[in-house]
Amino acid sequence: MAVTTMTDDVAVRDVGSSPWRRLLRVHEFGVLVATAVIFLYCALFVNHFLTSENLLSVAQQIAFIGIIGTGMTLLIVAGEIDLSVGSQYGFLSVVMAYTLTEWHLPILVASGLVLVLGALIGLVFGVVTTFFKVPSFVVTLAGLGILRGFALLVTGGVPMQGSTSLRYHSITGGNAIGSLAAQTVWMAVVMLAFGWILSRTKFGFDIYATGGNMKAALNAGIRAVRVKIICFCITGALCGLAGILLVGWLGSANPLTGNGFELSVIAAVVVGGASLAGGVGSITGTLCGALVAGLIANALVLLGVDGNWQQVATGALILAAVLINRFIATRQPSMR
Repeated sequence: MAVTTMTDDVAVRDVGSSPWRRLLRVHEFGVLVATAVIFLYCALFVNHFLTSENLLSVAQQIAFIGIIGTGMTLLIVAGEIDLSVGSQYGFLSVVMAYTLTEWHLPILVASGLVLVLGALIGLVFGVVTTFFKVPSFVVTLAGLGILRGFALLVTGGVPMQGSTSLRYHSITGGNAIGSLAAQTVWMAVVMLAFGWILSRTKFGFDIYATGGNMKAALNAGIRAVRVKIICFCITGALCGLAGILLVGWLGSANPLTGNGFELSVIAAVVVGGASLAGGVGSITGTLCGALVAGLIANALVLLGVDGNWQQVATGALILAAVLINRFIATRQPSMR
C-alpha cells in the first residue's frame, strides 16, 4: 500500500511509486531543470557570461527580488497575494531617506521605524482582506496606488538624498564577503531563515494548511485568519528591509523605485512552482524562479537586446509557469 507523506516543501511522496515519478511530483523539479538549462545555454553561447564579475552581478540583481519574493511566497502559499510590493518597496525607501535627512534619526532607529511601518502596512492589508472579506488583489491593488502617491507627495516627485555613512553603505551595499555584495548576503539570510520556518515549523505547516483548504484548517483548530495577517505583515517588513538596503547602497531614494517590480516578484514565486490557488510553494522554488528571471535578463543585456523585451519575457514566464502548474496539477492524480 502506498504511504503518502508531506516533504519539506509540500511535495507528495509515495513510497510504492518509482523514484522518477516521485521526482516529477516535486514542484521545484521543473524550475531546477529550467535554471540548469538556461545557465548552460548562457555559459555556452553568451559572451562574458561566465566571468566572476557577471555572475556576482546576477546574484546582486536578484537580491531584492529574493528578499521581497520570500514574503510573497508565504502569502501565495497562504492563499493570498500582494500586488503593492513594488510601491511598498519604493515608499519605504523614501521613508528611510526622509527620516535620515529630515528628522536626522540614527540609522538603527530609522531602520526600525521603516520595518515597523512596513509590518503595519501589511497589517492593514491583512485585516481588510480577512475581516472585511475583500479579495487581497483588490486591497493591495488599491494600496499600490496609495503608496506610490504618498512616495511622490513626500519627495515632490524627485529623488531624495539618503545617508552618506560609510558604515551604513558597507553593511547594506558594500562587499560583504570578498566580492560578494551585501545585498546578496542579506537575501541568503532571509531566504534561509524563512525557508526553515516554512518547511520545518508548525507555523509553516499552518501556512500550507491555510492555503490548501482554509475550511479544513479552521476545523483542525488552525487560526487561519491570524496566519494570513502575519504573512501580510512579514511581506511588508521585508519590503521595508529592501528599502533600507537600497538607500544604504545608493545613498538616495527615488519615488519611482519599484514601479512594476511586483511583476518580477510574482514571476519568481510562480515560476518557482507556487500555485496562485494556495497551498503549494517553497522558498527554494522562489530562489530558482528569481535565478531564471535574473539569468534571462542578464543574457538579454549581454546580447544587446532591447531592454523592453525583459518585461515581455517576465510576463511570458508568468503565463508559462501558470500553465505548467495547471498541467502538473491535473496530471498528478494519474501519476500516483
